[in-house]
Amino acid sequence: MTKTKIECEDLLSEFGRGLKSNAIRKLTLLLGRREVISFAAGAPSPDTFPLEELAEIAARLIRDRGHAALQYGPTRGQSALVEAVAAKMQERGVAEASPANIVLTSGSQQGLDLLARILIDPGDVVFAELPSYIGGIIALQNSRAELVGVRQDDGGIIIGDLRDKIKTALSQGRRLKCVYTIPNFQNPSGVTLAAERRGEIVKLAEEFDLLIIEDDAYYDLYFSQSAAQRPPLAALGPERVVYLSTFSKTLAPGLRSGWLCAPAAISSRVELAKEGADLSSSVFDQAIVSEAVSSGLIERRLPALRDFYRSRCQAMLEALDGNAPADAHWTKPLGGFFILMEFDRDLDTGLLQRAIDHGVAYVPGEPFFVNGGGKNALRLAFSKEPEPNIRTGIKRLCEAIKAS
Repeated sequence: MTKTKIECEDLLSEFGRGLKSNAIRKLTLLLGRREVISFAAGAPSPDTFPLEELAEIAARLIRDRGHAALQYGPTRGQSALVEAVAAKMQERGVAEASPANIVLTSGSQQGLDLLARILIDPGDVVFAELPSYIGGIIALQNSRAELVGVRQDDGGIIIGDLRDKIKTALSQGRRLKCVYTIPNFQNPSGVTLAAERRGEIVKLAEEFDLLIIEDDAYYDLYFSQSAAQRPPLAALGPERVVYLSTFSKTLAPGLRSGWLCAPAAISSRVELAKEGADLSSSVFDQAIVSEAVSSGLIERRLPALRDFYRSRCQAMLEALDGNAPADAHWTKPLGGFFILMEFDRDLDTGLLQRAIDHGVAYVPGEPFFVNGGGKNALRLAFSKEPEPNIRTGIKRLCEAIKAS
């Protein structure tokens, strides 16, 4: 009997056919060569992982509480960590935050995915910064949101442009849903939203009945005390804001522990969606994180982490000052992992391959721009490579750019 070949594409749902790939993930195979200095992956440096402390916590948990720590757990998350996160949100200024507002997720990326699933209908308009985080863009696009780009400058999202884009979308009869923003040390630009604009965004959301998705993965990684004095949007309008954050940047990303803080009506729906996604995030990972929080491990490490990434950022800025072409300009972050480099011209499409041939990699700008822009931009992550590599890599990159 002859078997007929199944046309898998015909079996896919509309959602399955529309899934988008992550441009950074596609670079992984190219970056496997040890001789390539990579400014592409925005990952924490493994040098910052508290290996001995985590090993001791993990061993103690398995030995003393293994029957519970290795079992299934509540979808919303382990109660001790849920309560600790609620307390952390109160410390960040969200005074009314309680366990009813919290859902623990497998990294903040899962929170973005679940939110997109429960909030977005096909065609809903979501306003996003130009540029914005690839993972957030993909999660929203997968739910078939219509993404509208809003310009930003050194002070973050431009309020006047956001208002204009809202009014334009309304005049076209489109269905407006939310604003997606990364207010602190943004990925990919490194830009921080100015203090005075934070309240203005919340007021716009109230005026036009919009929700705000606040993606705040880098909150604790500021480089100066002045950069720490900016309130989360969730502290200014908790009934309008869904707040996302993570332990990946301050502890270890492999533990896949993030959280979402939202009005209870939304957090309860996220919990239901999560039941269908994974039943619960890793109980063992959450138990390790809970111990790291309650013991003060994370808090004790923060000053050293800030110094660590500040030094690497400074090394990259100095290398750019000494090597960049005359038509280049770049952001000067107040924290986080990233610098956005832009040019007064579109970059050669073959530049990335030439840079890799020179022994250095970056992420091209286009995937970060929902309006099709970014051909004159590239993202540089200073978080993972040591300082000598940063200086060498920037020199190589600038040579490749000048050669093009």
